[in-house]
This record gives sequence, structure tokens and C-alpha cells, in this order.
Amino acid sequence: MFDYIRLVPGFVREVLDAYESWNGKDSAPMELQELMMVLQIEASHRYK
Repeated sequence: MFDYIRLVPGFVREVLDAYESWNGKDSAPMELQELMMVLQIEASHRYK
């Protein structure tokens, strides 16, 4: 999965930005919240 983050950084950033601006993210399923957290961590490590 993390190879895809490297291949499509713009898409990952757009997904993370959309999630952060989503008003209902607190009620999102825990799996989605965990996925977004992992993507955020990986993106921050790869795109500094």
C-alpha cells in the first residue's frame, strides 16, 4: 500500500485534505479513521 503513496502523492494529499475538512469525520468508522491516520503519518514522512 505504501508504494502507492509514493506514486500518487497529489492524490494522497487531496484525500487527506478532504478528510480533514469533512465535518462528519468524528463519526466515521474506526477503520477509516485508522487508515487516514496511517496515510497522514506516511505522507508526512515521505513529503517533508
